[in-house]
Amino acid sequence: MPALDPKRLIELLRIAQHGSYTRAAAAQGVSQPALSNSMAVLEKSLGVRVLERARHGATLTDVGRMLVGHAEAIDAVLARAASDVELKQHGLEGSLILGVSPIACADIVPDALARLKREIPNIAIHVWERPDDDLTASLRSGEIDVMISPTGLMTDPPDIECHVLLHDIFVVILRREHALARLNSVSLSELRGQEWVMPNEHTTMRRQIEALFAAENEPWPMSCITTDSITGMKSIVIRSNCVSVASARLMRLEAQAGYLACLPLSKPHFVREICLRHRRQGSLTPVAQRFIATIHAVAKEMRRAGL
Repeated sequence: MPALDPKRLIELLRIAQHGSYTRAAAAQGVSQPALSNSMAVLEKSLGVRVLERARHGATLTDVGRMLVGHAEAIDAVLARAASDVELKQHGLEGSLILGVSPIACADIVPDALARLKREIPNIAIHVWERPDDDLTASLRSGEIDVMISPTGLMTDPPDIECHVLLHDIFVVILRREHALARLNSVSLSELRGQEWVMPNEHTTMRRQIEALFAAENEPWPMSCITTDSITGMKSIVIRSNCVSVASARLMRLEAQAGYLACLPLSKPHFVREICLRHRRQGSLTPVAQRFIATIHAVAKEMRRAGL
């Protein structure tokens, strides 16, 4: 098995990020010949090429792309170590970086974080809300510690461990004064001709709503508003005759306040799972371990309460 020098992997990552030896060398504060020589040593030790020189820069080979994935994880670990040292110097005990989808921020993550902060006040917590695909990539690269989001339609990568926390269903949402708001349930076919608000592509919610339409052989609404903002979706529905399909959990507060009606689907087709994900390899920080234990406890209490 060839020995890999982490320093050379980071240099490979910088070349990939900057697109050329020249720009990467300048960013690293080294000469271009020194960087080229380092890559030659890396390729010789592996017995394969990791970069192809081109007229306008350098491109990764398949092996190079694979190594860059590992280099990103190393880079994230080093950046995190430097950050934790700085936090320690300021009297903090550590940090936690969470990746979440909107549904996770409706109740379970805020409840878990409130409890965690009561137990360990001296910690820095960062919560990233991003598209699910971006969060998965950040989790795999080590940029985030834990990800809380619904299950997708695709199987998780083999290097990701997944634990189910809660369950959720889709409902049709519309303003209280809408003509259909008094129905006990509704099918997608009954909503033909309605104006729609839909989540943008590249989200688990969008893909699952598309699956609902496909399961009922209903055409996707062509005349609709798309948004990546849950707040925007709620506000548009409340202030118009538009309808949407959304998480019952995400709409609970607006429904309780009387702003929205949430109608069960006549054919719900599936129940969504809200899951916690973390990397299988590598050790979790003590703060991340404590958060995982805390959110599992919160989830157990919510299930008992029927939430």
